[in-house]
Amino acid sequence: MASSRLENKNALITGGASGIGRATALRFAEEGANVAVADRNLKGAEEIAALVTKLGRKAAALAVDVSDEAQVDAMVARTVADLGGIDILVAAAGVSHARYGERNDHPVPLAEKPLADWRKVLAINLDGVFLCDRAAAREMIKAGRGGRIINISSGAAKLPLPGSGEYSVSKAGVWMLTRVMALELAAHRITVNTIGPGFIDTPMTAPVQRSEGFAKRLIERVPLGMMGEPLDVANSALFLASEDGRYYTGSILHPDGGVVMQ
Repeated sequence: MASSRLENKNALITGGASGIGRATALRFAEEGANVAVADRNLKGAEEIAALVTKLGRKAAALAVDVSDEAQVDAMVARTVADLGGIDILVAAAGVSHARYGERNDHPVPLAEKPLADWRKVLAINLDGVFLCDRAAAREMIKAGRGGRIINISSGAAKLPLPGSGEYSVSKAGVWMLTRVMALELAAHRITVNTIGPGFIDTPMTAPVQRSEGFAKRLIERVPLGMMGEPLDVANSALFLASEDGRYYTGSILHPDGGVVMQ
């Protein structure tokens, strides 16, 4: 018998067109959820939404810049209108550096980091998660059914990455944001948790993988000796979104092959 841990639940997933967001959208649909796929890449979101529909679930594809307050509020309102409510938010949208999607930055120490680069990464990775969490929480409180908020952070929330200081700081901020919101929303039966992945095979890590020497050094730091897959993170999100994870809040899970424990 097929599992249906999220039957009749409505999920909103940002960054849903690729990588971790894509894997999570499809995994949730397999478990019975209706899914709103949000991404700045609308065409990609539409492709994933079509796959969700093929699995027999309701789907919506939404274009959003998560650093824009008005766009985030409109995204959540549209999710409620299209799916009938919002039970689960997975805030997976994020960038590794200021020109993500254009070219790969060379590592730049914070003493030499342009302020514009710092602000862009924080705007997407931290402000964006705050805006999405806030808008989803407001709808969950209004509906009175509780809910699940799951933020995608990184192992870099605990392990500093030289040359990528703005990324590390943004992800550490997501971790503390999660903890504060978990306390504030507990009375509404809304759990708030975060996932801090390690070295996962996604478009974000593709530039690193093209440098065989650098990739080899990174994998050598992983006790399990291999990269993770987006599905590893999606399964962690499924646990937190389902009844299996109902007693977790303010927690961080690390699907990272053991990196953070060192």
